[in-house]
Amino acid sequence: MVLSKAGVANFEPVVEHESWLRSGPVVSHLPDGDIAVLEEQAIIGVADASPLGLFGFATGTWMVATVMGGMLPADALVGTAPVLLVFAGIVQFIAGLYVYRRANAMAGTAFCSFGAFNFTVAVTLLLQATKLIPSTGGASVLQGYLLESFGFIALALMIAALRANAALVAVLGTLCVGYVLSGIPHFVDPNTVTPGATGQIGAYFLLASAFFAYYAGAALVVNSSWKRTVLPLGH
Repeated sequence: MVLSKAGVANFEPVVEHESWLRSGPVVSHLPDGDIAVLEEQAIIGVADASPLGLFGFATGTWMVATVMGGMLPADALVGTAPVLLVFAGIVQFIAGLYVYRRANAMAGTAFCSFGAFNFTVAVTLLLQATKLIPSTGGASVLQGYLLESFGFIALALMIAALRANAALVAVLGTLCVGYVLSGIPHFVDPNTVTPGATGQIGAYFLLASAFFAYYAGAALVVNSSWKRTVLPLGH
């Protein structure tokens, strides 16, 4: 990059090539150094919404897991719908959009995916409570498909997080197991609304994921405020 007489930055083009960034692959004529500068500008230009997304995710996951784990009666599950809809759903999704703006494809995909998932679960719970859709039979099997699908999404994101930090690996790894185990009862006995032993074990993994997410969110916001590592993330 060079400066013109007017002080305007001019990028000297090079042969078109592919560069891999946190935002994904980029094909351009810009030198790698100039691309790195643009990436850094995107990161520092917007505040990190990751703590907000992690707190929203953790709160919704923790509340649902307490019911699935048998700590509260099954009919209390519909009471989690407002939190899943707003904080764990809409707010987490918006946080993901801001994280995308900071050129972080992994975190943006995670927050938007799980925000949409929680929003979907909230709508499903409300529709079941009003008897507009059934909670057993084929509808239950479809819910199992949804959980297993997001188990795969959590696994893929966990692999990506191996290049980030240990806290996110813990969040996504336990979440993957929790989703997979929670989905199994929907296939074994789709005519019951109770999670069974397998679903309860899955709920404990979801609780662990929520705990790790609370910690990761706290670490990000505390470290940012103190401008040093107060709570380690395990980079």
